[in-house]
Amino acid sequence: MNRIERALLTSGLGLSLALAAGTASAGSWQQNVAAGGFDKVHIYTPDTTSPIGNGKSLLIVLHGCVQPTDAYLTANLEDAAEEFGMVIAVPDAMNKAGYGCWSYWEGEKTRETGDFKNLINLANTLSGDGSRDIDPDQVYISGLSSGATFANTAACIAPDVFAGMGISAGPSIGTSPGGAIRNCESADVASRCSSYAGSYASHFSSQIASITHGVNDTVVDHCYHTQNAEGMAKLYAVDQVPGSNTFNDGSHTANETLWQDGRVSMLWLNGVDHSWSGGEGASGNYVSDAGVNYARYLGQYFIDHNKRVVQGTAGE
Repeated sequence: MNRIERALLTSGLGLSLALAAGTASAGSWQQNVAAGGFDKVHIYTPDTTSPIGNGKSLLIVLHGCVQPTDAYLTANLEDAAEEFGMVIAVPDAMNKAGYGCWSYWEGEKTRETGDFKNLINLANTLSGDGSRDIDPDQVYISGLSSGATFANTAACIAPDVFAGMGISAGPSIGTSPGGAIRNCESADVASRCSSYAGSYASHFSSQIASITHGVNDTVVDHCYHTQNAEGMAKLYAVDQVPGSNTFNDGSHTANETLWQDGRVSMLWLNGVDHSWSGGEGASGNYVSDAGVNYARYLGQYFIDHNKRVVQGTAGE
């Protein structure tokens, strides 16, 4: 499917960004754009393109509880965007639960309900906007805390839309809010994820997942880190690769464990508490400068392991 066909299919999902916010300005932030069913989305469009596929990639980033979307304007996301040719979109949840959380534990989990519908619409609207030059095979979703769980759920609901995910310090999908803080609820992540996808489950064969957690996080239990990584690996039917790797970013490091063919990555963020890891110079509410730039890690991980783009096909 080419971009024109994609745009025609998604034209009914909301006003085009050309109408909502004017022509995209490459290499800069557009703030508080109305798009995809969200009233406020911060969007960064880089000058660069992805080194694989055809055009730019897209990373949607979901905020955590009590965390304003403005925090991501100073989280070094634009560095990753320019380095990897990645459009960044940070929406403000429309249907918030208490403390401004993405309401991952409430309501139906379907393509047609609440902010799940909005996220699918946002992804399709942006990838269908020719001025953004986004490759629909390089659309990803990530988030912190409640945003991580909501992102994981959305990627399970719509694996055809989201080629990969970056889940940072999120409780497992389907767990209750009571299990979010310093507790651990057991969850069959693979079974729940598969059930959310329904007839779209075949697309899991080409989806990838990065699961990360701060070593110093004392809010969301570390048990979810392993449970989420192993659950997605079970869903993808891949085995863990022996040993571990070190991801270096300036003076900061993270420890990486991979599963077969890079389908799942489990990353421990050294020095990071319950925050989005923004790397050196990052700032903002629940944004840490003590660890690696996780957006940079995701940019490289997605390029190295995307299963929907034939590697070495940039510009074709």
